[in-house]
Amino acid sequence: MKGTITTIQRMSIHDGPGIRSTVFLKGCNMRCKWCHNPETWSGQKQLMQTAGRCIGCRTCFETCRNSAISIVDNNISINREICTVCGDCTEACPSKVLSIVGKQIDCDSVVELLKKDILFYKESDGGVTISGGEPVMQPEFTLALLKACHEEGIHTAIETNLCYPQELLKPLLPFVDLWLVDLKIADSGLHKEWTGQDNTAIIGNISYLYSVQVEMVIRTPVIPGVNDSIRELLDIENLITGLAPGTPHQLLEFHCLGFNKFSSLGMSNPMPDCRSFLPGHFEKLKQELNSKKQIIVQ
Repeated sequence: MKGTITTIQRMSIHDGPGIRSTVFLKGCNMRCKWCHNPETWSGQKQLMQTAGRCIGCRTCFETCRNSAISIVDNNISINREICTVCGDCTEACPSKVLSIVGKQIDCDSVVELLKKDILFYKESDGGVTISGGEPVMQPEFTLALLKACHEEGIHTAIETNLCYPQELLKPLLPFVDLWLVDLKIADSGLHKEWTGQDNTAIIGNISYLYSVQVEMVIRTPVIPGVNDSIRELLDIENLITGLAPGTPHQLLEFHCLGFNKFSSLGMSNPMPDCRSFLPGHFEKLKQELNSKKQIIVQ
């Protein structure tokens, strides 16, 4: 069983409990305008260009068999309509300006790599997290990987948007120890405007996961100008209370560290003017939200 991944991040502490290895799969059914991993949108291999490294040797231009590369004002220009992502230029480039994002890999090979850190998982109550993109865009590979981890006694988590039919979710249930679920916006119309998908399936799947009593954390990335108002965050809190009362809700602070990837991949950044929160603002926002929640509870 083979799948397409972007990377395997070892020694991660942000994608579930303990020390973890996070496997990032390629392919996503959402187009969140604030995404900091746009290289995971497409399920196919892509050619990435890293700014600031080119030494002007023109090796990539001379190597490209399809004439997809040209040099304009001493900068590399890629005609992505005719580029076949063959990888010849990446192998020839001495300064590694060009690289391929996405590789096909066998499930057994992934598991062998993950097993190298099994001592760290056990000592820290950690494990393996399957992320993306959206892992369920590669359902067979994701299921095979989760099964193999369980056979090795490794704790598993999945980072998912739950925006897919329930039939794809059910086979994963016996092999996922922790569901890390994104719920980005309460209003379905606004959800579609900002992510490309409405939240109908997400809401239904959260309710279903709650009904079958899985361990679940619901997470909301807080984006300036999108869902960073107290009213919007309270709407999300109230929605969660109605769907899955008592389920932990985690707010994630937006950052724009991955925005440079858009241009590196020849993609247009949907939110070029969005900036990270000023220092301390996110914490103040959480404090205000907590105070409002206490008032509502009373």
